[in-house]
Formats: sequence, C-alpha cells, structure tokens
Amino acid sequence: MGAKFAVKHTNLIGYCTTEGQAKAPRVDRETLGTFLMSLAYGQNLISSTQGTSDDWTDQVRNIAETCLRRAQFNFGDRSPVEPFEVRALLDPLRPYFTGYDFFALVLPQGRGDQDRESFSFFVEAAIGSQKSGLILLPDELPQNGVAQFVDPFPALRELADHPVAPPWVLFWTPFGGACALPLKDARTFYRDAIVTALRHGRRQVDDAIRRVAQRQQSKRILHLSDLHIGRPEATQRRSWLKQHLAGVLPGIDRVVVTGDLFDTPKEEYRTSFDELRLDVERLTTKSLLVIPGNHDVRIKGNAWGPLGRQADQVIDLGWSPLEIDDDLQTVFFSFNSSEDGDAAQGSVNQRQRLDRAVKFDALLSKRPELNGYLKVALVHHHPVNYSGQPTAFYEKLLAPFGLGDRLIEFKDAKAFLTWCERRGISLVLHGHKHVPHLASITRGGQQMTIVGCGSSTGAEGKPMCYDIITLNPQSGECSVSFFHDVAGDGSGFDLQNIAIKVA
Repeated sequence: MGAKFAVKHTNLIGYCTTEGQAKAPRVDRETLGTFLMSLAYGQNLISSTQGTSDDWTDQVRNIAETCLRRAQFNFGDRSPVEPFEVRALLDPLRPYFTGYDFFALVLPQGRGDQDRESFSFFVEAAIGSQKSGLILLPDELPQNGVAQFVDPFPALRELADHPVAPPWVLFWTPFGGACALPLKDARTFYRDAIVTALRHGRRQVDDAIRRVAQRQQSKRILHLSDLHIGRPEATQRRSWLKQHLAGVLPGIDRVVVTGDLFDTPKEEYRTSFDELRLDVERLTTKSLLVIPGNHDVRIKGNAWGPLGRQADQVIDLGWSPLEIDDDLQTVFFSFNSSEDGDAAQGSVNQRQRLDRAVKFDALLSKRPELNGYLKVALVHHHPVNYSGQPTAFYEKLLAPFGLGDRLIEFKDAKAFLTWCERRGISLVLHGHKHVPHLASITRGGQQMTIVGCGSSTGAEGKPMCYDIITLNPQSGECSVSFFHDVAGDGSGFDLQNIAIKVA
C-alpha cells in the first residue's frame, strides 16, 4: 500500500500509522482539512488491491471524504483544532493505516514526481509488499531545504538521531524498530532483508531493522543559552535544570552556551556557573564551550557608550575564539558579539573576523583535512530577525513605537553572515532573544542553518529551553531537536519539534 502527502501533513500521517493510544497532533484547521482533502480527492493512493472488491484506495477515499464533510474547514482558517476533534476526524482512518508489518517513508531529492529513483522505489515497495507494508512519499518539500515537525512521532525522532542526506528512506515497525538509510542502501536492504523477513513474520522484520540501527552512529551537541544566573527564576530552577541535565549529558559529546551566563556581571554569581562547568566537563570529558553575552559584560545587559560596561567576569571564563573537535570533526568559531553596540545591541566587528580567519588558516596549512570538517559559528545575538512577544521592560515600553528590536539587534549582521558563507560555515548557534527559533538561509550557494536556543532557565516568563544538534560526521548531515519545559516548574522537558534537512 502507498500514499503520497504534503510534508506539512507528516505528523497527521504519523498519528494515523501509530498503533494503540497516541497523543493527538497539534494542528490548525486548514492543515487538517487539506490533509483530508488530499486523501479524498487527490490521486495520492496506490495499492496491490486496486480494481478489486477489496480496493484499499477506494476505502480510504470514502472515509476521508466523510471526515472532510464533518471537518467544515475553510481555506485560510489557521485556528487550532482541539485534540478531541482531531481524534474524531482522524481515528476513522487509522484502521487503514495500521496493522502493517513495516512502514517506510521515502524522502525524495526535490519534488517526489521529479526524483525518478525515489518514486520508483515507492511504487516497487508499495505494490511489492502487498498488504504487509505501507509506503509513504512526501511531496511539496520546503523551499528552504529544512522541514520542521511539531510533536514528531517516534520514527521521526529516530531520523533526527541519525540524520541522512536525501534522498533517504526511513523504515519502522509497530514494535519500535526504526532506521534511516540513503536511498541506494535502502533499496538493497528492502530487497535482501525485508522481503526475506516478511516470510517469517513482523518480528523478523523488526529484528532486521534494529540490526541496521545498531550500526549507525552519530554525535550530539547540547546547546544551552541565556542562563541569567542571578535572576530569581534562575535560582529557583537551578536544581531542576541540573538534575535534568545529569540524565541528558551521558549521551552528549559537546556542550555550548551561547552567552548571558549571568544576569549582570557580578563575582558572586561565578560559583553557580563554575559548578555547571564542572558537571558538564565531568560527564562529557570535554571542556565547556562558552561565549559572552551582553548581560555578561554590561550592567543588567545594557550600556550607553562607556557607561555600564564591565567585562571583569568574562576575562577568565576560558573561552576560545577557535576550537577544533576531532571527535565531532567540527570546527567551532566563537565570537563576542557584545564587544560593540549600545543598549542590548551587538555586532561582530572586522577585527574579530580577521582574527578567526588568521587562526583557522594557520591551522589549515598544517591540517588540510580541516576543510572537510563541519564549521559552526557561536554568537550571542541573533543574526536573523524573528518575531516574539516583547518581555523585557524596555521592549514592552518601546514596542508600540516599533523601537524594541532596534535596541537588541545584531548590527551589521549581513557582514557577519557573508563572512560565514565565504568561510563555509553551515551552522550558526545563538541566544539573546529567549525565543527558540530556526532559520535556513542560502547565501552565495552556501546553505546555513541558524538556531536560536531560547533561555535554558526560562528567563522573563519564557519556557525553559535547550536544543540538541545531532551530527553525522561521515556525511556532514545534521538535525536539530528542541526541548521545552513550558511551565518551568519541573513538569518535564518535552520534545517540541525537530528540524531535518530535506534538500
């Protein structure tokens, strides 16, 4: 059996394919309606039973059409749908999307109908596996080359943990086995392993997929930011964050903190930060990578000319402008974007850019293999603007006048991003705005993913946030997983969304 669908409908498909109890996906009314419409009226379904009295495609279309009439949606209606209604409209479809021995999600390179190899495998597996497998083919991929999935279903989490360059195929079973393979390897695996295992039952299929997954390896970077040690909420949540990270850090290869370690530069806050550093370095056996933020060098984060500047506390933080991690096959370029600018503004001046260029080229002359390493820039201020409700007092005060972002902006961000593009930097990690964010931009043919962490202690009423960047050192692929404790009360960090490269 096989179904094509828009990539924005991935989590709806994921819900439909999940056996047993499942959390209803968060979705707006237009997205839910267009999903049902694509099944009811689109030419998106194929099966080995077409033309028979037991035609799976006709059955799915009829159910989807009935659910669509009940949905009563209008184009442009982006209002959220209550979970009980999502379940009521999707649950009638679940018997037709569950009960299979295995599932496969085929991600094409570009549009599905233009990638002949991916489409050919989709048809081969959908028809060849008959009633044993359900094969899915997303289309209408994001133009920026990165897809984000809110509340990702379990198999997508496996893909985030082992990123693969497209085109790829994600296999999974109802028992939890999952693996992702490049299309060429996936075709061989399907023909040699899955087809054989199907003769012996779904448990053998699950075993075959798990054996492949056990051979896959990846590396992980934990990205923290805006700890604001010294703020009341940071003090209240310190023990909870420390306890939670103790369970996360054993699976982490490197930890970075992109600024605002302190709420204001005071010596008395150093002890709390030093304890964090010791915990991280003990559990990862690597030095903690930190960069300064505006609150680390300016009184309460703000300065006007020479007034309010105090860099004493960051002088001995031990931060390095350039770090080579051979285990991750990654080069970290670290910047102090709080060196210049008034209020809470930032920039990376030409002197810093030249300094990193000299240092890296000196190493490159001795180690040419560094040019093949993943290149990551660490900076505090956000190099691309994005919206968020103003929370700091000066933001609230000036928001009606359109001045809020001007006082926290990254000045000359264009020059910084151009430098990153010319230097082959493909990942930029930042903090500052306390709102998690991901953007994918292309400059001069170089694609860059820009990740904002949010505040790991939930400063200014925001959720407690961190993200994990998962790397495949062999292919250079990476994914990003965002975790939030929304209430900031210890109720738990949940995986909110993942971002995966799809082009």
